[in-house]
Amino acid sequence: MKKIISLIVCLGFSVMIMAENLMHSTYVIGGKVRQISWVNRIDFSRFDNIYLMAAPDWKAFDFGKTKEEIIENLVDKFSYPADEDREVIPYFIQKAQESGTRVLISFAGEGFMERVKDSATRDKFTSFLVEFMTKYGFDGIEIDWESDLDLTLHSVLMGEIHKKLDVAEQRLGKRLYLTTALHSWQVYGKELADSLSASIDWVNVMTYDMGGGIWGYVATHNTPLDKMQRELKNWQVFDKKKICIGLANYGFRYEGISPGQKVAEKLNKYGRYFSYNDFLPLLDKGWHAEYDEKAKVNYYFSPDGKSFVTMENPETIQTKLAWVSAEKYAGVFWWEFSYDIVVPEDPALPIRHHLIDLVKRQ
Repeated sequence: MKKIISLIVCLGFSVMIMAENLMHSTYVIGGKVRQISWVNRIDFSRFDNIYLMAAPDWKAFDFGKTKEEIIENLVDKFSYPADEDREVIPYFIQKAQESGTRVLISFAGEGFMERVKDSATRDKFTSFLVEFMTKYGFDGIEIDWESDLDLTLHSVLMGEIHKKLDVAEQRLGKRLYLTTALHSWQVYGKELADSLSASIDWVNVMTYDMGGGIWGYVATHNTPLDKMQRELKNWQVFDKKKICIGLANYGFRYEGISPGQKVAEKLNKYGRYFSYNDFLPLLDKGWHAEYDEKAKVNYYFSPDGKSFVTMENPETIQTKLAWVSAEKYAGVFWWEFSYDIVVPEDPALPIRHHLIDLVKRQ
């Protein structure tokens, strides 16, 4: 037993050393950033980049209006919620940048296609993106276009944002960054990969939501390493130093079905998203792990065997970090900052994370 414990300790130490060479980033949902006191407790120094999902509601705005009207309504008149007599999001950006952490504004969700397919509308849309970024002093832009994604139009969009960021860099006298999130199952030809690579600093490959989630019909692992490795073969047309690998501090909980069982209705009837913090109390209630040697992750089963969870733990995250380091990818990123958060009762102590803190900033 002592030999086994020593091996685990040594493995953990070696992984932490390797992880120091990885760029470390996280997504943060802006709606959860509400209090100045909460911002003051974040150890921003743990991250190289934060992708802050705090854009105005651009999807509801008519981009048939003039560029001036769009900027006036979505940029000039926009303000963030305040606490202690100041807007919280700008304070968040300031504190992060004081720690040497870049904050990129994330534009995500639906609504891209109708604003990108036409060149005139796309010009107004990209101008809005850059103007909003500039107003609040963000360090760049992250595009998370998932629904109705067209890879060719996406590359065109990124190229036009890149050109406007080049102009903004000259005006502002600072380096600006551009990245995008793409599902791991996407397939690129070399020409399109080269086109995208010329416009962006790196790609966030979403290596999660890989097991049916709540939208599919077969519930399996959320983050299986063997499937990640298979799908990353499609990304060999990109330089590995342009690729960051997604890590998940959430999973899914299912009731009344078994792993691999096909159901007639979508899985939202049987399952739901489940954060790491929701999961931890189950370990004190008799839930047990079954390790999948191929996927390098666990299923966790209820005592009666009628429910199960697909979830990472510190050991499986360390396995992924070792793989990412060995493959020499650029870095890792998390979805999402709050799902494994630990907020000490003592307000003088910083916020910690069960899983995120396994990665040390380079």
